[in-house]
Amino acid sequence: MTIGEKFEELKKKDIAAKSDRERMVIDKELEQLANNDPEGFEAAFIASAKQTLVDAKRLRIKEQMREITQFVSMSYIAKNYFNKTKSWLSQCINGHDVNGRQAQFTPEEIDTLNKAFSDLSQKLAAFRVSL
Repeated sequence: MTIGEKFEELKKKDIAAKSDRERMVIDKELEQLANNDPEGFEAAFIASAKQTLVDAKRLRIKEQMREITQFVSMSYIAKNYFNKTKSWLSQCINGHDVNGRQAQFTPEEIDTLNKAFSDLSQKLAAFRVSL
């Protein structure tokens, strides 16, 4: 088991820990891991922090879009603004693994998505039903 794998295992145990006593045991294991290989521990810690940031951004996007996806056609947005499938859009929103990598929006795609919502809001605001 690599130091990164051990670090992730201990991190998961810490999250699942139900008592301060369990957390103290895990803290000692983390300290021992850091003392045995400071550079490896640092690399594992940084990699974990970067992944946590990616996960937080993905969850933020997903949460921001939660309500809008209930009444706006994601198929329409995927096809007309990205020339892609609804599955692709869903994978990016939800951060699914695709070909061994976590799907996520690029900054340019976020810009396109924002432009799509702006365009749709203008179309809805201008729409009127008449008799």
